[in-house]
Amino acid sequence: MKKVLIAEDDRQWANLFEKYVSDAKVKSESRLVMSGSQAIDMIDEWMPDVILLDMLLAGETGIALLNELRSHDDLAKIPVIVCSNIKFDSGQLDNFNVKTVLDKSTMEPRDVRGALESILL
Repeated sequence: MKKVLIAEDDRQWANLFEKYVSDAKVKSESRLVMSGSQAIDMIDEWMPDVILLDMLLAGETGIALLNELRSHDDLAKIPVIVCSNIKFDSGQLDNFNVKTVLDKSTMEPRDVRGALESILL
């Protein structure tokens, strides 16, 4: 079973992401955290196969979490799917293991499921 860590501080979005994970074609379980520090603790404890990341987390940004991941050889290899309302320039996240950037204002459930499946299958 694959493990998906959802780092999202908005409960409605978190519930949607949990549903998208359960609806994906790959057998997986998810855990939810609402801050970057909670994400690091959960990563150390649970070692997910992929991280679904909102860039505007409570207390710190997703960029801070990405920088923390990048500073550890084993954690830097965890693929990340960014789901955010923040617009990114092409190449802005190239130094991180970000596989997909989805815009919350335009994404559909199939976009999240597709991104998860492309990484986990």
